[in-house]
Amino acid sequence: MSAQIGVDLEHVAEAFRFVSRTHTALGATRYRHLTEAQYTGLLGDDRFPLVMVANIAMRMAGRIEDANLLMDIYRASQGAEVHRPSIREGVGTLPEHHTHDHVQQAIRILQAADLPPIVTDGTRELRPGFQVHPSCDDLPGWIFIQPDPDCEDRTGFAGGRLGYLAVMRWAGWGVITEPMPAGLWAAVHPSYRDNPFPR
Repeated sequence: MSAQIGVDLEHVAEAFRFVSRTHTALGATRYRHLTEAQYTGLLGDDRFPLVMVANIAMRMAGRIEDANLLMDIYRASQGAEVHRPSIREGVGTLPEHHTHDHVQQAIRILQAADLPPIVTDGTRELRPGFQVHPSCDDLPGWIFIQPDPDCEDRTGFAGGRLGYLAVMRWAGWGVITEPMPAGLWAAVHPSYRDNPFPR
C-alpha cells in the first residue's frame, strides 16, 4: 500500500495499527452474532478498512487533499448516492457510448478524482478532457481511457498520465500498466477481474 499511495511505510503501519484497533473494537460489539470465519470473510469482502488505512496514512503524511480524494474515489466506486450525478450525453465519452454501464461508472470514478471529462457533441470537441471508450463485445468488462491533454501538469495521487491507473486501481478495477495503441489505458471492471479474457 505504501508504494500504491505514495507515502512512507511508517505512516501506513501506524494507520494500520489505529484502524485495526478500532475495527476490532467495533467487531466485538457490532458483529458479535457472526462466527470468526464469517467475520474474517466480511473483512475480506469489504474494502472500507483498507480505504481507512490509506486515508489516515495520507493525513499523517500531511496530504489532506489526496486523503479526501481517496475517499471520493472509493464512494464513487461503491455507487454512493453523493457520487451518482447524472452524466450528460457527450460528457466523458461519445454520445453513442453514453448509456454503457461500465463507461458511466468509469466516468463517475474519474470525475470523483477531479479529473476533467471531455465535452463533445459527437462531431467536435467542445471542451478537452479524458474520454472513456467501451471495448468490443468479446471483452465485455473492459474500457479504455484516453487521458486529458493537461494530465502531465497535475501532481498528487491522480496526477500525470499514470494518475488514471492509480485512480482506477484504487477503485478496485484491474489495469494494464502498459499503454495501449494511441496512448489509451485499459481497465477491467471488478466483476470481471477473475475472468478478464473470457473465451
